[in-house]
Amino acid sequence: MRATIIKYTLMAGVASMLFTSCIKDEVTDTTTQGNTYVKLLEAPEAKFFFEPFTEVRTLHLFSLRKDANSDAELNKPLAVKLQPNATLLANYNAQNGSDFEVLPDSLYTLDPGNPKVGSIYEMNMTASQFAKEFTIKLNGSKWNLSKKYALGFTITDAGGKPVLSDKKDILVLISIKNRWDGVYVASGTLTDAANPALVGIYDDPGGYGVDVEYGLETVSATECVVVDYTYSGTVAIPIWTGTGWSYYGSFGLVVTFDPATDKIIKAVNYYGQPAGNTRSAELDPSGVNAYDEATKTVKIKYFMKQPSVITDPPYIRTKVDEEWKFVRAR
Repeated sequence: MRATIIKYTLMAGVASMLFTSCIKDEVTDTTTQGNTYVKLLEAPEAKFFFEPFTEVRTLHLFSLRKDANSDAELNKPLAVKLQPNATLLANYNAQNGSDFEVLPDSLYTLDPGNPKVGSIYEMNMTASQFAKEFTIKLNGSKWNLSKKYALGFTITDAGGKPVLSDKKDILVLISIKNRWDGVYVASGTLTDAANPALVGIYDDPGGYGVDVEYGLETVSATECVVVDYTYSGTVAIPIWTGTGWSYYGSFGLVVTFDPATDKIIKAVNYYGQPAGNTRSAELDPSGVNAYDEATKTVKIKYFMKQPSVITDPPYIRTKVDEEWKFVRAR
C-alpha cells in the first residue's frame, strides 16, 4: 500500500491542454484587466483521496489568490470572508448521483490563521502576501470509511476587490480509500446465454484500440463499487453488441473483500439484489475470486442472474471471468 498522503492523477493526453488553460486564466481575463482581483485558485472543485490513517493530518483545502495590479496594491493587507455553501454539495450530488455529506466539525479543526466567526470564515492577507492556504487538521481516527465528505465555500466579501465569477465558489471533496481502491485494466471473457451476440469488449472487437478500465471506488472499509471508466462512466459492465458498445441496464458490481485473506467474499448488484429488472450478481465459486498484493491483480468470476429472461434455475444469464490489473491510483 502506498504511503503518499494525497494522490492526484493526470491523464497524460490532456496535460498540455490543462497547462495551456491555466496560462490563459492567468493572463488573458479581460473582465478584470487593470484591476486587483481575488480568486479561489482551485475552483470550482478540489478532490482529495487518502489511504486510511489514524493520526491527525494537515490538509490544504484550497488557495486564496490576490492578483495585484501594482506593488502598491500588493503591499496592502486584504480581508476576505467566505460563507459555507451547502448548495454546491447538493448540486454536485444531484448531478453525479453521489452521496457526499458535509464534513462534520468533529472530524477536523481549523487553522487559527483562518478563524470562523459565527458562520463566516475569515482569510486575512498581510501586506505583500498574494496567496494564502485554507488549512484544516483532519482526524483520521474518527473517519467512517462508509462515508464521503465535502465542504463548499463562497467568497462573500473580498475587501472591495472584484472576484472572478468562475473562481468565487469551491467544493472540496474528501474521500478515504481502502487498499483495493484504484484504476484497473480488465481482460477476460463474457458470455450471454440469452443473446450470444453480446460479449466482452476486452479484445476490442470494434477496433477502438482502447483498454477496458474499471475504477474500484471505496464504499466502506471492505467494499468497492466497480465503475466503468471506458464506456459509460457509471456503475456498469461494458459489452459489445456486435455493432457497438453498450452495457447492461440496472446492473453493476459491488464487491466485498476479506481484509485478512484478500479474497472476494461477496458480489452484489449495485442497483439492487435483485434490481427491478430481476438482475442480480453472484460469485462463481469456481473462480479464484481474490486480490493478489504482489501483482496488484484481481481475479474474479461471477454470474448475472435474470429469472425474467432465464426462467429455469439457477437463472444464470451471463457468465463473466475477468482479471483486473492495477494501473494507477484514482
